[in-house]
Amino acid sequence: MNFMKTTAASAAIVLMGSTAYADCGIASGNVNILGNEFGAIQALVAGAKECASGSVTVESNLTTEHRDIQVAALTANPAQYTSAIVANSSIVPLLNEGLVRPLDDLIAKHGAGIKDTQKITIDGKVMAIAFMANAQHLYVRQDILDEAGLEIPSTYEEVIAAGQAIKDAGLMEHPFAMNSKTGWNLGEEFVNMYTGTGGEFFKPGTAEPSINNENGVTALNTLKALADLSNPDFLTFDSNATGASWEAGNIAIAQLWGSRASGILDNEG
Repeated sequence: MNFMKTTAASAAIVLMGSTAYADCGIASGNVNILGNEFGAIQALVAGAKECASGSVTVESNLTTEHRDIQVAALTANPAQYTSAIVANSSIVPLLNEGLVRPLDDLIAKHGAGIKDTQKITIDGKVMAIAFMANAQHLYVRQDILDEAGLEIPSTYEEVIAAGQAIKDAGLMEHPFAMNSKTGWNLGEEFVNMYTGTGGEFFKPGTAEPSINNENGVTALNTLKALADLSNPDFLTFDSNATGASWEAGNIAIAQLWGSRASGILDNEG
């Protein structure tokens, strides 16, 4: 049985060089932030912009394309951004290219309130500061489940059965959605699905991949069954598209990040 085991992603701030905060401690300079476009990061950046003054500028580029542009933008000399807001998956290319500076000196000077659990440490050096954690959740339309005579599913097999029952009852043509856009979104879904089967990504004691096995096949077959219950354009569905489809009333069961809950559960959702 394939249980719904999800991967949590930490969001963290990394610095590419010295930053400057006017009324926040430093008198002059420029801060330019690269990050993803969603509510929690927008709030963080809004707080940073309150530090701007006549001698300090604070700018940002919050975009869903941040992963695709970050390495080139930060490799430039001078770098286009002084800091980046990253996730577990997007910090790795920056570390591989040597684009992240250690933060230990800045923490010693300004970080008295930073907890040890927030410090992302690599080889004894703090390379990022975590400010939030995110995890995927299963969202359901209770009214649609009730109309179909269904209980809330607790395994993927039950999700597939519930989606098929909703479809067969003529309540919705495409009752399920997940973040299955080509790229890291779809990759994340496979990671979650594979770990849900109990699979291990590497052979014990080695760095040799180990996904070409029964668990890997089960994960792919489960994703295919879920895709069959999804919009035919499922390979374009990121968090924004999935959330919009939910708020439009087009789906009854969705797998989304917890950070999207406020938009999903408000009076418009």
